Amino acid sequence: MNNNYLKINIRFLAVLWVLFPLTLFAMPDTNHTAKPDSVRYWKFSGNTGLTFNQLSLTNWASGGESSASGKVNANTKLVYNKNRFQFESISKLAYGIVGYGGKRIEKTEDRIDLATSATINSDKNWAFSSVLSLKTQFANGYKYPNDSTLISTFFAPGVVNASIGYRYKKSDVFELFLSPASGKFTFVLNQELANKGAFGVKPAVKDTNGMVLVPGSNLFGEFGFNLLANFAKEVSKNIELSSTLNLYNNYLDDNFSNRWNIDVDWETTINFTINKRVQTVLFMQLKYDHNVKLPVFEVVDGEKVQIGEAPKLQFKESLGIGITYNLG
Repeated sequence: MNNNYLKINIRFLAVLWVLFPLTLFAMPDTNHTAKPDSVRYWKFSGNTGLTFNQLSLTNWASGGESSASGKVNANTKLVYNKNRFQFESISKLAYGIVGYGGKRIEKTEDRIDLATSATINSDKNWAFSSVLSLKTQFANGYKYPNDSTLISTFFAPGVVNASIGYRYKKSDVFELFLSPASGKFTFVLNQELANKGAFGVKPAVKDTNGMVLVPGSNLFGEFGFNLLANFAKEVSKNIELSSTLNLYNNYLDDNFSNRWNIDVDWETTINFTINKRVQTVLFMQLKYDHNVKLPVFEVVDGEKVQIGEAPKLQFKESLGIGITYNLG
């Protein structure tokens, strides 16, 4: 990638870092003793963080490559609670890059995760609820270190999930949402990826010369069961654990044998607070989606050769020290 791309990414990180704290000033003062009714039912909280890591190697006999990486993230939560009705809006945004000695830039983190829910309390612990969520990314993703093969971009995929069901919540530590009627819609708005059948959409129909006769579909719809579980607790002084598990099962898969496949998205974050502004954060994510095909390799004559594609268990882990700014 050229220097212009690096400059754009650095500016992008800087803009996010500057703009997200400004949302604090747009929120009402919830600490004021005399609050009008339109304000006191609202509660806003969140945080932003900036993490930077650097490695420099000169004449290093063991090998390796100098690198510098940075990540900015912002998490917000807005809740309206009055009588038996509750509205909740949550956003999780993150973007990170790593540069290798000025040679190339790779994306390490790219996340847009938005969710809203409306709940009507019908029991002490159980409540009727509806949830609408959106997951996508900011920028292009490539088959690194090859930065000419596009594998994802904004709204490719974009996953929208609309569910109705019941929410169980006995305390702030644990919350469970069960939906027997949930629609999951995967958008692939990049036609190049849609033609390849990426992320489960129907691929293009081509002739023997590879010319596209019927373009690939830009939407893949599913209907099934959705489970969402949240756990958050301060396990000891200055150590907070939060975990979210999302399971989805498609009732109507065209391939009957696939109807027992369950999509898994499990995130766990552990925050180690050093002081008011500095934290060490361990993040882990485990994913499985039967509609997402990943390369399968085999060693042939001493060389690694791709022999096909298949769904695989995906895992991501990151550990970093950074500056954190609390909102609300």
